[in-house]
Amino acid sequence: MEKEGFRFCIPEWFREDRALFLSALELMIALLQAPHLSVKGASKRGYLRLSCSNHYGHLAEIGKKFIKGKISLKDFLLNLRPDTHISDATLVKRRGKRVYGAKKLKNYSSGAYEVSQDLLLTTDRCGGVNCISTFKIINHNKRHATKPQELAKLIRSGEIKRGDWYVYDGGLKSGENVREGRKAGVNVVTRLDSNFVVRMIGRVYRKDDVLDKIKPFKRTIGGTFFTIYAFKGCIWQGTAGNLFLIRGEGYDDFIPLFTTSLNSKPETVISKYKERSSIEQVIKELKSYLKIEGNYFRKKESNYGFIFLVCVVYNFVQYMSSQLPDMSFKDVLESVSAYLMYVDPPKCAFTLGETFEGLLRDIGYEAPNRINTELMGAITSAGEMIS
Repeated sequence: MEKEGFRFCIPEWFREDRALFLSALELMIALLQAPHLSVKGASKRGYLRLSCSNHYGHLAEIGKKFIKGKISLKDFLLNLRPDTHISDATLVKRRGKRVYGAKKLKNYSSGAYEVSQDLLLTTDRCGGVNCISTFKIINHNKRHATKPQELAKLIRSGEIKRGDWYVYDGGLKSGENVREGRKAGVNVVTRLDSNFVVRMIGRVYRKDDVLDKIKPFKRTIGGTFFTIYAFKGCIWQGTAGNLFLIRGEGYDDFIPLFTTSLNSKPETVISKYKERSSIEQVIKELKSYLKIEGNYFRKKESNYGFIFLVCVVYNFVQYMSSQLPDMSFKDVLESVSAYLMYVDPPKCAFTLGETFEGLLRDIGYEAPNRINTELMGAITSAGEMIS
């Protein structure tokens, strides 16, 4: 039985261009079957029927449409009514040279320099399920907008509406974000640096000043015990809001949370910020299971087209996991992959089968069924001996 809430669907515009639809659908199925393979690798193994050049051209076309705002990830999500929007950026490893938006950075764990791309993701949280609503490749160039400016654009464009909750990490903090949120009536929640400065009635306050001035109170939120200092009606970066210094069980220091929602209780603000950890799970799933890292697309349009399809596949798996109780994202993805392999196995499986049968005949077996029988007999005998 289908749960109430959003539903994954194929939009009409996606079906109108038959060639584009077939190419994108084939790539999406290949991503579900074997996400670790590139387009060329999937083609060699027989996952793709259309040519690589055909798929490359359609990926670039999808990227162009997304960049120009003609298509959206939300087009695939029917009746999506999110209660919280969360943004975060992550570095995605890349291959090749001259990749759009990529830069060479040192990995301090391995000591090697890696080509990485800064990817800004925004997720919509609906009924406890995370869906990717939009993304942006951040090109660190003077002609391009920075991460805080891109976040402010989301609010100005109306993608995040009045009354919505919008959460982002302190690493992306900017006075422009909270100002735009305040103007649009969006309930912004962000984490400040430990050396923050806020003002009230012309006086400057830092963390130690707030701890000395305000009397703390204690609350239990989501099973965790918190000590809270509430400094209401202060101004940060020219925007009025409330500041909450919170420390939970096992925390070494206080976490400063600033919100533009003046009438919300501390429990609500803390609960909303705790939901920010869900986007870390989204990033992990994209990297670990859908293998968003390592692709070799160099052009801007192809980059956007590939990431767009990966995000569509991610939302599809998330929707399926919301309909299947007690199944994680990984479980659903592996089950779908196994089903597709069963229904439509790659050509390499048939090639392997022919070679395998020939080898079996060479060593004295007439057919694969005989080796299966011998193996089953050996397993049964071993089981009897163990018992």
